[in-house]
Amino acid sequence: MAPDEWECQVFIAVAETGGTAAAANRLKAIRGETYGRQTVVKTLAKIERWAGQTLLERDGNRRLYTTERGQEFLVAARKIVAQYRVMRGEAANSDLPRLACLPLHTIFVAKAEDRLYHEPPAETEKILVEYLPQDQRGEGQFHKAVEMLGNDVYQLIIGPPVKEVKKFQSTILYQAQLEAMVSVDHPESEMSLIDLVKKHRMLVPPADMRSRRLLEDAIQKWAADVDPGLDQRVAAESYETATSVMRLRHENSRGRVDKRVVVVPSDVAFPFKDGMEFGGRNADRFKWVPIYYRDSANARHLLQMDVCVTVRLGNRAKLAKIVGALQDAVAQLDQIPGHDGLGGAPLRRPVPRQDGAGGKARR
Repeated sequence: MAPDEWECQVFIAVAETGGTAAAANRLKAIRGETYGRQTVVKTLAKIERWAGQTLLERDGNRRLYTTERGQEFLVAARKIVAQYRVMRGEAANSDLPRLACLPLHTIFVAKAEDRLYHEPPAETEKILVEYLPQDQRGEGQFHKAVEMLGNDVYQLIIGPPVKEVKKFQSTILYQAQLEAMVSVDHPESEMSLIDLVKKHRMLVPPADMRSRRLLEDAIQKWAADVDPGLDQRVAAESYETATSVMRLRHENSRGRVDKRVVVVPSDVAFPFKDGMEFGGRNADRFKWVPIYYRDSANARHLLQMDVCVTVRLGNRAKLAKIVGALQDAVAQLDQIPGHDGLGGAPLRRPVPRQDGAGGKARR
C-alpha cells in the first residue's frame, strides 16, 4: 500500500533533520503525543518496502541523507502533504502567516520554524510554509509568486529581490554564488569562467532558472571568444541537483575520469558537501569551488545573486520576528565549522591572469 499522509510527513521529517531521533521530536510536536524513534524507523522501513529501493543512507557522520530515488520521493511526499492540507481547507483558512519558498530553502527555513515554535507562546506553530510549484520557480515565472504576495495569499516569499519598492520590502538573507563540483585533486580552490568554458562540460540547471541565466550572461560577456557553443559545454540539464551529483559520484567511483562538473549556486550545493545532510557516499572525493571572471580592468568577480525574503510594506512590522528568525537561521549555517555557509567559499588568493581571460563581449 502506498504511503499515506502521515507516513509522508515522517519521511519528510527524517530527510529534513537527518536523523530518526530528531524527526521523532518534530513529529511529537506536530502530533501532540509521544512518537518514538523506533516507530519512525518502522515507518521508514515500510516506505522502502513499498518503494522497492533504498531511499535513505547514512553518511560518514551517521546522518541520514536521501538517495537519488529518495530525493524523488521527498518531492512527491511534500506535494502529497500539501494537497491533503488544501483538501482539508487548512491552507486557505489558517491565520498563520504563509511563507512560500523553494525546497532548497528548507535547510534554513526549518531552523527558523523550530526557533519560532519554542518562542512564546511556546510549542505552537507560528508560520505555514509552502513550496512554490515548478511553474513559479523559473526566473521568468517568479512574478506569479509576487502577485500572490501582493494579493496577500502569501505573506512572505523567498527568492530574488522584488523591485517594486513602493509596495514590497526585500531583505537580503545571503548572496549565493555559482560553484563547480570538481575532483578533490583539482589543484585550485577556485575556477575561472574561462577554464570552466574551455576545459569542462557542465551539468547545469535548465535555462529558465536564475542561476543558469547568470551563468549564460557571464559567458556571453566575459568568455564569448572561448565558448565552444552550448552543445559542447553543456552535458546535461536538470532541475534536480541530486540527480547530477549522484551521477558524477557514481561514475567517479567506477573509475570514470572526465572533465564534467556540476555547476549550481552555493545554497543548492550546500547540503551535498562532505559532512552535510546529503553529503553521503563518495562526497569526500569532491570539493566545491567558486567560479569567478575577470573584467576589462583585470579585477576578479564572483558570479553572485541575492536571495531575499520579501514582504508587503504594510506587513513588515508584524512579520519582523519571522524575518529575524530566518536571518538567524542563515547565520547559524554560516557558523558550521569547516564550511563556508550558504554563500559559499570566498576567493582566497590572487590568481595570475590566464591567456584568453577577459574575453570580448558578444555583440
